[in-house]
Amino acid sequence: MNGPTQVLCVCTVVVSLWLVPLTVGRTTEDPTSLLNVCLRGLNHKEKPGPQDKLFDQCLPWQNHSCCTHETTKELHQGNMYNFNWNHCNQPMGDACRRHFVQDLCFYECSPNIGPWLVGVDMKIRKEKPLDMPLCQSECDHWWDDCKSELTCLDNWGKGFNWTGATNTCPMGKPCFSFAHMFRDAQTFCENVWDHSWKVVDDSKPCMKLLFAPSEGNPNNDVAQWKVNQMIANVAPAAPSSVRIAQFLVFCTLSFLL
Repeated sequence: MNGPTQVLCVCTVVVSLWLVPLTVGRTTEDPTSLLNVCLRGLNHKEKPGPQDKLFDQCLPWQNHSCCTHETTKELHQGNMYNFNWNHCNQPMGDACRRHFVQDLCFYECSPNIGPWLVGVDMKIRKEKPLDMPLCQSECDHWWDDCKSELTCLDNWGKGFNWTGATNTCPMGKPCFSFAHMFRDAQTFCENVWDHSWKVVDDSKPCMKLLFAPSEGNPNNDVAQWKVNQMIANVAPAAPSSVRIAQFLVFCTLSFLL
């Protein structure tokens, strides 16, 4: 392959990759638009706002939430999304279940997820959080109350058998204790929901799963911190169409010369 042909091939590949959209939840030139938004999911409100009578553990979000009373009641009393917590045929303990319910309240109700959203193609949602910072103390309490429970998978976001009405363990996947499956608190919190969480020290900006509504939502500050970080890391750039045109001119000249 001669030089000009090599240049043309490289340029074609680069432009093709440039035109493929990245898997992101929200494309925006203004990171502040990622504040106070609701995840695009099956049960989420279009915009966050006050909500009367949120159920039990979801109550902290009632002043500014992405969830409804009906949603919060179902996630406490039913099997939300037909998910079977007892997939190893042993009832999950109440203490452990409360942590998963609290995590689900955050997922359904929080207006602070925006800066961490990435795109997915699922029936129940079109976005999911990725690597949101979770306070180490929150993770440790969750782990302490759940490490003796049973599961057959170390990632509940994928791998279950869904051929029936609910999730079951795949063939050849025996049940073990969480302590055996995940080994430690950080691995558990980060892996169980397919890396939605990233555990960080409490001294750093991190999400709280439970807070006193009378004192305000501390996660507002965490989302603002992330947006400020995004703004600081974004350098002014020409529109993508202009940059592609400039690159094509370079490729053409290189080929001709």
